[in-house]
Amino acid sequence: MSEENFKRFLEGPLTEAERKELTERKQEFLTGDAFDGEPSFGTGGMRQIVGLGTNRLNRYNIARLAYAVAGSWRKKDITEGIFIIGYDSRNSSVEFSRIAYHILSGEGFAVKVFKRPTPTPMVSFAIRQKNAVGGIVITASHNPPQYNGFKVYAQDGGQIVSPIDKEIQEAFSKIPYVALDKKIHEYAETPVPAPDLIEEEIAEAYIQRLSKESFVQEGEKQIRILYTPLYGTGGWIFEKTFHSLGFSHFELFQVQAQPNGNFPKLKSPNPEDPEAFEAVLEYARTFIQAGKPAPELVLATDPDADRVGCAIRNGEDYLLLNGNQIGSLLLYSMIQGKKASLENPYICKTIVTTDLQRKIAEKHGVRVMETLTGFKYIAEAIAKDPENYLFGGEESYGYLPVPWIRDKDSLSSAVALASLAEQSESLLSLLGNIYREYGLYAEILHNIKLDSKQQLNEISEKMKSLYSWVGKELAGYKISDVLDLTSDKEPQRDDLKTLKKELPAANVVQLFLDPEAKVTIRPSGTEPKVKVYVSLCDSVRDKSTDFPHQDFKEAKEKARQVLQAFLQELGV
Repeated sequence: MSEENFKRFLEGPLTEAERKELTERKQEFLTGDAFDGEPSFGTGGMRQIVGLGTNRLNRYNIARLAYAVAGSWRKKDITEGIFIIGYDSRNSSVEFSRIAYHILSGEGFAVKVFKRPTPTPMVSFAIRQKNAVGGIVITASHNPPQYNGFKVYAQDGGQIVSPIDKEIQEAFSKIPYVALDKKIHEYAETPVPAPDLIEEEIAEAYIQRLSKESFVQEGEKQIRILYTPLYGTGGWIFEKTFHSLGFSHFELFQVQAQPNGNFPKLKSPNPEDPEAFEAVLEYARTFIQAGKPAPELVLATDPDADRVGCAIRNGEDYLLLNGNQIGSLLLYSMIQGKKASLENPYICKTIVTTDLQRKIAEKHGVRVMETLTGFKYIAEAIAKDPENYLFGGEESYGYLPVPWIRDKDSLSSAVALASLAEQSESLLSLLGNIYREYGLYAEILHNIKLDSKQQLNEISEKMKSLYSWVGKELAGYKISDVLDLTSDKEPQRDDLKTLKKELPAANVVQLFLDPEAKVTIRPSGTEPKVKVYVSLCDSVRDKSTDFPHQDFKEAKEKARQVLQAFLQELGV
């Protein structure tokens, strides 16, 4: 198969240098996975390493994808209208966006492209703002520098879901390299004409819309905020928005402010990774050490600025919050300030997002809708009832506190979090109070890194056996039920039976344990790894401090023991 793909790829409009490299290093290319199939759509678009090969992202596969998208829209009788294109700060993103622009323009669409690297959620907003027929974002989100990606958005501003993604994938696979336009390289090097560039009107409309949200207070704010875009797209629009909304003590961390696809000195440009905060927190600590007013809230976003993480002031240092904690604080804020204005409010959470959010919502009479992992599923749910949407989020630092965008949005989420911090004596104290009222939830995410497809197949086979684990114990927690979305096997609990009927089949298995714990295993839809999530609820015994640090530490340790027992039992 690799040999056949190699021959097909050579038939494309390669440059002489590329053809020479492929010919001279043929065996090296065939030994790796560069020609082992083709990229495919996952939970967050299509992502792959940039380079030569059928299983890489390059000018040729971007062109095939653009033609496939145009063909898919034609099948829906959409042959004209506006298409919005955005791109992140990665080194290949500009040329890939140009290729998509020229091809879609040639297919009859009026294509508008953001004039500089721009957050992914701004594309979703622009599609809705300009009544566009669709959109594309060139981004690999938080993946390492060698990756890029291709996200496709429908007319409502949400990412495409099945069956559209499957239709585009099929069309993409049928487009031969030999049929590609020989002007691809010219497309990649030709800038988008000025009349087709957009930015100012979209940014202004976004800020105006955001300013009307109930969580945005009028007047000057006193909270001190430090923000890093981690060399991604967020810098310009975060600075503009926060200052426009009265956050006069907002500071952009200049060291990482400018877009840079190499993400220098960052192991991973991902706010989920504590190492991503090292440089900005080191700078924040200099204020404390000098006895100067220091940032109370430190924010970081990934390269396409759809995810946001934060650290909060904790005495003489800072404490990083995880995605479940941030999401729970945002949900609490939305319930306090926005719930009353909705007739029948609901929230959306993925099945791996903390159940603390379910407890908070249900206590306040708010419906809870659960989806598979991937914000595109949350967007799909919002589209069915946007008027009653209150909040949605994932444990992976993606949230949406507004109904007028159809993707996770770090900017509106950051403003909502900053507004909550402005109005609260302490976010840490508030989180402690939430734990005391609803239970102390501790979560752990473990990644099983994969070196081959064989490893994935082996783990997938082992996942099929998990249904038979009912009755087993993991570190003192007894498995009482299993939600197996890989098969038609039924869980025992009525609520899980209902949930299974609501969710499509997926490569996900959840173990429910007593007392109140859960283990979830699923292959990543964007990276070569299998994810294992452990969540458990414990009680708060320490009532003497703002935040029960020791209780939280002990709960995390229990979660780690459950994780280790699960991995050992699974044999990985």
